[in-house]
Amino acid sequence: MTKIVLMADAFSKNSMMGMVIVALTCMGIPFILLAYMKTKTGASITSFLKGMLFYALFSFGLSGLLNILLLGGLSLSSFLNRSIHPVYYALYGAILSGVVEEAGKYVGLKYMMKKTPTKQNALLFGLGHGGFEALAYGSSLFMGNFVLALMVNSLGVDEYFKKLDITGDKLIEQKNNLAILMAIPTSEYVAYGFERILCLALQISLTILVFMAVNNEKLKSMLPIAILLHIIAYIPSYLNNVEILNLTFNLLITGGICVIVSAYVYRIYHQIRDDGTIPSKSSSKIS
Repeated sequence: MTKIVLMADAFSKNSMMGMVIVALTCMGIPFILLAYMKTKTGASITSFLKGMLFYALFSFGLSGLLNILLLGGLSLSSFLNRSIHPVYYALYGAILSGVVEEAGKYVGLKYMMKKTPTKQNALLFGLGHGGFEALAYGSSLFMGNFVLALMVNSLGVDEYFKKLDITGDKLIEQKNNLAILMAIPTSEYVAYGFERILCLALQISLTILVFMAVNNEKLKSMLPIAILLHIIAYIPSYLNNVEILNLTFNLLITGGICVIVSAYVYRIYHQIRDDGTIPSKSSSKIS
């Protein structure tokens, strides 16, 4: 029989403050950057909205369909089971997100950005793409946790579970989940928020690589490079989610990759023309 993990009587104030800080950070930074980039580059806000749209269509829509096909239709759910094969599960998640999300950027930039085919608009497209991810997996998630914490602290743990009206293994599972959530230190919330910002920078950078692949026949290889970099950068996060890699190593590896890729793309961004082509002198250096 499953044992119940010991839990505190309530969420701490510091823990709840950490949730709010992360939620507001993940919600605020994409829009602060939008205002700054819009003012600095004059790019269209619709490019930002298109980036958000294509993240939702591909990361949620297409990924969901592929999961149904691969895990259900091809019966890979046991092989890719989180509890039985956590490493395979983590690798599958990173590979799927890398392929699907970068493919979504390619389709969006190639077919939906014809009226605004400049690097400035591609930058806002990437910000919208990464911004939606920050909102979905940062702001919404932690604000939801904060609302839960308010309910638990207001009602009390026992009364909260009475309101759920569940029994047996389901009740034990919910109590264990709540106990784990209560035990998360404030520093860990801040670390997760920092990780979301790193991933936002990476998503913008990879969008520029995909933009180059769309607009320059000689740089088609930038698409598979973007996919590979995405997968490598996200593997530590997925391994952390299945408790194989601790948060410190996750941040070190992910942070290192994001900083290196962002610095490289920042240099390239100032070399490429607005239409994604590269002057001959710069082309030899990049290729």
